[in-house]
Amino acid sequence: MISGRQALAQIEQFIEKARQQEAQFERAYAIATEEVGRLRIERTERFRELARLKLDAIRQDQVVGELDAAERQAMNVLTSRQEALRQLTERRRQAEERVRQAEAGRQAALDALERALADVETVRKNVEAKVSLNADWVMARAQVGELTGQAQQAEKKAVQAEADRSEKGRPYEEDPLFMYLWKRKFGAAAYRANPFTRTMDRLVARVVGYDRARANYTLLNEIPERLREHSRRLIADLRDARDRLTALERKALVDAGIEAVEAAAAKARDAVADAEGRLAESREALATLDRTYDASVLEGEAPYREAIEVLAAADQRENLNRLYQEALRTPTPRDEEIVRRVQATDDMINQALRKAVDAHQRLKEVTQRRAMIEREWEELRHQGYDTPYGTFGNEAALGNVLGGVLTGAIGGAILGQVLRGGFHHGPSPWDSGFGGGLPIPPLDGFGTGGSIGGGGFRTGGSF
Repeated sequence: MISGRQALAQIEQFIEKARQQEAQFERAYAIATEEVGRLRIERTERFRELARLKLDAIRQDQVVGELDAAERQAMNVLTSRQEALRQLTERRRQAEERVRQAEAGRQAALDALERALADVETVRKNVEAKVSLNADWVMARAQVGELTGQAQQAEKKAVQAEADRSEKGRPYEEDPLFMYLWKRKFGAAAYRANPFTRTMDRLVARVVGYDRARANYTLLNEIPERLREHSRRLIADLRDARDRLTALERKALVDAGIEAVEAAAAKARDAVADAEGRLAESREALATLDRTYDASVLEGEAPYREAIEVLAAADQRENLNRLYQEALRTPTPRDEEIVRRVQATDDMINQALRKAVDAHQRLKEVTQRRAMIEREWEELRHQGYDTPYGTFGNEAALGNVLGGVLTGAIGGAILGQVLRGGFHHGPSPWDSGFGGGLPIPPLDGFGTGGSIGGGGFRTGGSF
């Protein structure tokens, strides 16, 4: 079993592994593209050799000049692309380092906060143990317990009476003659009518048995109101009793020196908030670079294709093509050797291209997986899973799933299911109501909203 913070730290470790894989595939991609460029230059040199053998000096200078221009253009494209990617990678590496430093600072601040909260808990528990022997506290606690029971029963009766009123009042409310007389306040001091109307209303009242029905309907309406008012009085009394109990507890805590340790905890909490702000800024800077990097990786083949097209266009010029064909037809051994070397170089270029394409594809895949894990990690942080007071009981499954996501064998949705299915919120220092609770706003992930009470006694609900 591990804490929520440990689980998210484990996810961060896998994100770091994904970034390391990205760096490996990026290096492989760079090596392969550099090899293609080198082979292209070598292939061009072979054509120069053919040109030197077959053409006169003037014609030779023309062909070589064309090749030099194409070569320079192609290599400029590749060099520019690789330099841009290198600079982006370096900025990204620096941003990753700043994130690691900020994470270390946040973790140190969190550790300090946990120690400060532990000091608060120690004082609180010691005071709870001592105050439980105090006669005034025992009496106040007993009164809260008694009023809690009474308020709960009164609330239950009021709710039941309101349900009965709704159910039993329906026959009266569905009788139009009865409701006509009821709304006119017939039989009450507030009833006003002229003599003729009064006579007719008496006839209607005798027909529907209004006097008896009116008494029953009046009582049916009064009982829920009386019970509800009784419930409100008891709830108010309960709140007053709780306030007295809380005041006794708070005084005992203050006498024990709780204010100093609470102030230290508040200072530690502020330090965590500052550290989280710095971490958020560094993460956002890294995320911006990641988006640029991801976009660069996804379109990374375009500059390379452009360089290939430049050289291919030069190779396919009529003069070079004629040189190639003439070399095949002439019996000169040197020509044939050069042709074979060009053909071998073409094979090596194709192999290097396949390596480059494979490395680039794997780079894209691991980049997408890393982004997916990061999105899940960020969502869990926002939902409060980054807490030392929650636990994951399925850490083995978590490791297996993260490994599967990293290799592409498992989708990100499974990761979310495993994380949410294995998490359990535990009580935090903010869950104790003893002495009015901890007078420090909780950080995200620290307060769990539990119902653990001081001395094992608290009530929930609307009271």
